[in-house]
Amino acid sequence: MRGLRLMRGLWLLLPLLLTACQDREARAQNAELSRRVAALEAEVQALRKDRASPPALTPPADAAAVTARAAARNCATQLARTLEDYRRGSLEGRYPGAAEVSLPPPCQNQTVRWQTRTAQAYAFSVVGEDGQVLAGGEGPYTDSD
Repeated sequence: MRGLRLMRGLWLLLPLLLTACQDREARAQNAELSRRVAALEAEVQALRKDRASPPALTPPADAAAVTARAAARNCATQLARTLEDYRRGSLEGRYPGAAEVSLPPPCQNQTVRWQTRTAQAYAFSVVGEDGQVLAGGEGPYTDSD
């Protein structure tokens, strides 16, 4: 009978021991999961903060200079095209004189300085407000004839 009681006691004690081992393992897993959840929550908060306040878009410091050069190149290209089109359409194969050509639309707000403007050749510069040459053109274009 004593052995039976001892056996019963062990059977009652065994689940408690197994539960204690499982509890330690479960606590360790819960602690790891809690740490991971906290890290993910911090990451979500940081992402929400970034999304709520997008970075200010600031143009580069030289954006105005880049824009001015691009506009000047566009003017120079269009003016050279206008002059070459006139020459190709001319019976004498000459470039227009000052009174025969008007500046194309991209050049309307640009300063064009002529170095050469004859019936056989032209050369010009497009300058910025400070007088710096931003673009230019010259002709005749011999490679496209």
